[in-house]
Amino acid sequence: MLKNFAKIYTPLKQQKLLRNNQRILSTFHHSRNIRTTSAVCNQQRERNETVANRLYTVRPVTFWMDKILEKENKKSLEETGSQHERITIEKTMLDSYIEEYLPFKSSPSLLEEYVSTGGRVRIGKILEDLDALAGAIAYKHIDTFAASPPTTVVTASVDRMDLLMPNTVEDFKLSGHVAHVGKSSMEVFIKVETIPKYDPTKETSSKSPPDDFLSQPTPNTVLFSRFTMVAIDSISGKPIQVNSLKTRDEQERNLSLYAQDCKARKKSLSQSALDRTPPTVDERLTLHDLYMKYAQVKDSDLDKNSVWMENTELQSVFLMQPQDRNIHHKIFGGYLMRRAYELAHATGTLFVGSSVGFLALDEIAFKKPVPVGSLLKLTSKVIYAEGTPHRSIQVRVIAEVINPEIRSTDITNTFHFTLAAPENKPVSRVLPRTYAEGMLYLEGKRRRDQGVQGRKQLLRLMSNVDNNTGNN
Repeated sequence: MLKNFAKIYTPLKQQKLLRNNQRILSTFHHSRNIRTTSAVCNQQRERNETVANRLYTVRPVTFWMDKILEKENKKSLEETGSQHERITIEKTMLDSYIEEYLPFKSSPSLLEEYVSTGGRVRIGKILEDLDALAGAIAYKHIDTFAASPPTTVVTASVDRMDLLMPNTVEDFKLSGHVAHVGKSSMEVFIKVETIPKYDPTKETSSKSPPDDFLSQPTPNTVLFSRFTMVAIDSISGKPIQVNSLKTRDEQERNLSLYAQDCKARKKSLSQSALDRTPPTVDERLTLHDLYMKYAQVKDSDLDKNSVWMENTELQSVFLMQPQDRNIHHKIFGGYLMRRAYELAHATGTLFVGSSVGFLALDEIAFKKPVPVGSLLKLTSKVIYAEGTPHRSIQVRVIAEVINPEIRSTDITNTFHFTLAAPENKPVSRVLPRTYAEGMLYLEGKRRRDQGVQGRKQLLRLMSNVDNNTGNN
C-alpha cells in the first residue's frame, strides 16, 4: 500500500542531496525535529509500530517534505498489482495523526530556507509543506499494515486556509489527521501552532500523541487548513474505497460533523457560482451603479484612489522540471500553490505599493494534472478591493498548462488569495470595465464576505477552546 508514498509526494532530488550533503547533515543537527505518532490499537499494530513510524516520518533533508523511501522506490507498479487483494479496516482520527516541527526561532539554519525578504516566513513554502503533510496523513489512514495493491493519493482540493495570527518568526508545530471520509475521499484537517517554550529534547521524546490532538483551532493556532484527498488505484487510476472512520467521543463526532458541513457548504456554493447562475438582484444593482458612475470616465480622469482591474494583471511562465514530479510525471499540487501565491503576492505588492500579508487561501480544485516538460502559465489580477479604510484585497490566479508540441492550453487551477495591506498604507479601489470583469468583481466580493464569516466562526471556535481550557 505504501509503495508509492515517496513517488507521489517526494520531489526526486537525489542528485541535489548529494551535492548538498554537508549542508543537509548540518540541517539535520539543527533541529529538523519531526515526530510522528501512530495509534496502536492491537497487538498486530504494536509489532508494526517501528516500521510505521519509519515509513511516515518526514526526513530532515533539504526540504523536510522530501519523504525518501528508498526500498519502496525500487518496486514497480506491476509487482503487487494482482498478488494481493485490497482490504479495508476501521480506523480512528488518532490513527492518522501526524505532527511535525518547524522550529524557525530556535534554528537559524532552518529559518534561512524559509525566510522572506521582509524577515517573515515564506507562506508559499508553508503551503507546499502542508500539501505534503496532508498526503502523509491520508496515506497513514489508508494503510492496513498488510500487503495490498499499490495505491496513489492525490490532492483533489484545498478547501480553505486561514491565517489567524500575524506571520512572525516563531517555533511551529504542524499537526493534523483525517476528520471525515467518503467512499474514496478523505477530509484532512491541519493546523499550524506556535510553541512558546520550544524544547527539542522534550518535544521529540514522547511516544504518544497529546491528549488534545484534534485539529481544531486554539489560541495558539497560526494557520488552519482543510484538504480533500482522494485514493486511487495506481495501475487503473480508478478511485478505491478507503478505510472507514470511527469517532470515539462527542468531540470527535462534532469535528466530523463540522467536516461534513464544510463539504456540503462547498457543494452548495459551487452550485450558485456565477458561471452557473446569474447575479442576485443586489449584485446587479452594484454593477449598474459602477457602470453609471465610471462608464464614461477616461483613464486620465480616473481619481488617484481607483485602478482599472485590467491594469493590475501580472503573468509568469515556468518550465515544469522533473525534480518536482510524482510517479506519473505530473507536478505536485504544493508546488503549484507556492508558485501561485508568490505571483499573487507580487501582484498585491505592486497594487498597494508595499509588501502585503497573507490572510487566506480560498478553495482550490485541481482540475487537470500538469505534466513534466509542459509550460505553466500563471495569470493574476486584483479582482476586488474596496479601498481605504478597508485593507484587504482579493487576488485571483489562473494556472494554465501549455503543451508546446501541440500548442494546446488548458486551465488546471484557479487560486483565490486574500491579502492585506499594511495599516499605514492607503489602498486603492478596483473597478471593472467590462461585464466579464464585473463578474470577477462580484466573485471577489462574494469570497471576501464568505471569508469574513468563516474567519469569525474559526475565531469563535478558538475562543470556546480557550474558555473550556480555562474552566478545566
